Formats: sequence, C-alpha cells, structure tokens
Amino acid sequence: MSMSLLVILGLLVWWWLASLRAREAALGACRRACTKEQVQLLDETVTVRRLGLARDTEGRVRVRRTYGFEFSVDGQDRRQGEAVCLGRSPQLVRADWPSRTAPEAPAEAPLPGRVIPFRGRDGTPRH
Repeated sequence: MSMSLLVILGLLVWWWLASLRAREAALGACRRACTKEQVQLLDETVTVRRLGLARDTEGRVRVRRTYGFEFSVDGQDRRQGEAVCLGRSPQLVRADWPSRTAPEAPAEAPLPGRVIPFRGRDGTPRH
C-alpha cells in the first residue's frame, strides 16, 4: 500500500512540475509575440483553457495544453489570445492582433468658393 501511494505521489509531483514548465514556456512565447506585435501583455500571466492529447512531429503522444492570455493595444481595451503547447514546447500563439496599417481618413471634397464647412459635435462635416 505505501509503495503504490509513493508512486502516485511521485506521478502527481511529476505532473505538477511538467505543467509549471509548460506554463512558463507558454508565457515566454506570449511575451515574445506581444513584443513583436507591439502590444502589452496584461497581467503577465496565462491560464489553462484546455488539456488533451496530441502527437508531436515524431509521432509520440504528448499532452497538449491550450493557455489563454489577454493583451491590450492602447491600455484601454482587453483582447483575448491563446498559446498552444505540445509537451513543454510552445507550438503557436494566436490572437486578434491589430492591423499594422493605420486606416486612411476619408478625403473631403473641396467646397466651391469660400465656404467654410460646418462640423458637428462628432467632428464630421455637415454640408
């Protein structure tokens, strides 16, 4: 009885340490992705969303962990993303990243003569 309890305890400690390593790897991948996309990783943390099994490139069965994280473009919003780890190695980080190009402002048609356009409270021209 005590030997089986010791084996179970050893497996639980192994699972806990492997989960911590995978979480740290996912957090590092999220930090790098947020730095690359020039956004702020919020709370400096990731949370487990899904656990499952999947095969790696060599055909071995590994634990697949999906972690969620939040980031902000301007400090006022919160957006969701996720990182997927297979075993201890991060496989991908995906999110609704902001577009790199700024939207173009609509060109206003010139008014004839010396007409000064009236702008409403929201800043849009009123003719």
